[in-house]
Amino acid sequence: MSRIVHPIPPVFDERSRVLVLGSMPSPASRDSGFNYGHPQNRFWRVMAQLADEPVPTDNDWKRDFCLRHHIALWDVLAECDIEGASDASIRNARPNDLASIVHNAPIEAVYCTGAKAYELYKKLGCEESCGQPAVKLPSTSPANAACSFETLVEAYAQIFEHTHESEAPTLDVERVVELEHEIAAGGTSLAALMDRAGAAVAYRVEKALALIKSGGYDDRVPAFEPTADEPQVAIFCGNGNNGGDGWVAAELLTKAGVSTRLVSQRSPESIKAQPAHDAAMRAFQQIECLIDPTDEEVDQLLDRTAIVVDALFGCGLRGGIQREPFASWVDLINRTRERHVTIAVDVPSGVSARDGYDAAQATPRIIADETITMIVHKPGLTAQECGEVRVATLAYIEPLLEGN
Repeated sequence: MSRIVHPIPPVFDERSRVLVLGSMPSPASRDSGFNYGHPQNRFWRVMAQLADEPVPTDNDWKRDFCLRHHIALWDVLAECDIEGASDASIRNARPNDLASIVHNAPIEAVYCTGAKAYELYKKLGCEESCGQPAVKLPSTSPANAACSFETLVEAYAQIFEHTHESEAPTLDVERVVELEHEIAAGGTSLAALMDRAGAAVAYRVEKALALIKSGGYDDRVPAFEPTADEPQVAIFCGNGNNGGDGWVAAELLTKAGVSTRLVSQRSPESIKAQPAHDAAMRAFQQIECLIDPTDEEVDQLLDRTAIVVDALFGCGLRGGIQREPFASWVDLINRTRERHVTIAVDVPSGVSARDGYDAAQATPRIIADETITMIVHKPGLTAQECGEVRVATLAYIEPLLEGN
């Protein structure tokens, strides 16, 4: 038995609507510095599944996840005697000041993640001090292995009946650039935003791939089951930070066992934009790449690929696509689109994020089935070439948008 004083501060702000409570952080959580930090704990997987977004993988991202969805996160206990991570061994417990959260946020419901947290919430007077009863949820701990992931998702869905991510606004490109720098000034670096953007792309690619394999995506794209040596995904990367999102996505998909090929005009060491350079250098040793391929090589790749990711040009493009080999790549992708799903990153290359089109009307532009746009909507995403538009918010931006 050890006397443990809770070392992790609560996550909440004046917009939080739901309070989610554990009992006491496990040794793994205390070591990681954040709640549910054990690699086999299913809490973050369950929450991400319900939010339909990638699983957050670092503490800042987890904190942003909670705040974006208006979830307050803490534990019932401030200190106790405990043996390892065993809730059953808890003795001499003292509660946290949970009322400080409830009195400073519009909390509509309280949930306890496990029987012990629920028991302690009632036993230690938290229900009285908070003025709200708690709902008992099954524990996501690996010790509760009898409870399936599907059962956990079904049980935890009620959390999202009270809270949600606010609808992303539409901002012009100049304001988006400002917002990115405001986010970075708040502690979430541009490199971290790129990692989250790449994760959002990889997440959507895996979902689309599953639909294609089952024949449920689109009548235009036939169901398939690729052989071991066939690429499932081709990611076309430009030389800027939009391309950096593609490098991150390629690395994540490869690690997940998805056969992926990345196409780039430049080798990673030749990419000057940051943080795209660092992302490409990190990914290069782990993924299969075609550097400065011929049109014939690109055409052969497209002939064997189920999903094409367009990470060539983002919101900064002005004047249309006129440079080679990019204009030819766009033409080849569009001419073979009946054989694959095309997913654009931020905005389809050649489509202006400002107004949908540009002065060079004759220049090629990607025709996308889906567009994964980052942080907020942009005015030009109403163009028909965008297909279905999904916003990957990436960071907690509500406080930054107040007064806009």
